[in-house]
Amino acid sequence: MDYDDIVTVDDFSDGERDDFYEGPNAGRKRTYHNILERKRRNHIKDGYVKLRDVIPDIEGKKVSRIQILKRAVEHIGFLKAEVKKREMHFREVKLRLKNEGC
Repeated sequence: MDYDDIVTVDDFSDGERDDFYEGPNAGRKRTYHNILERKRRNHIKDGYVKLRDVIPDIEGKKVSRIQILKRAVEHIGFLKAEVKKREMHFREVKLRLKNEGC
């Protein structure tokens, strides 16, 4: 199946969209849509919980989503700097060993 074959609600005219949501199966379709939306929100919520739980200073604490994102950005910056520092140290050790003839 190509992405071109996928039909979305935006592909319908206003009248067709109204029929879709207000026709004989509208209640069932709306319920199904609500279930999908709830699953989507729960999936996002679970993602924030997982992200929070891998950030050392907020791990397991109750914090807002914006705080989770801010701390994640800070922590990623810290980790990038740490990687860079260790890479430099590795190069220095490697150069020192090379100069010592090992």
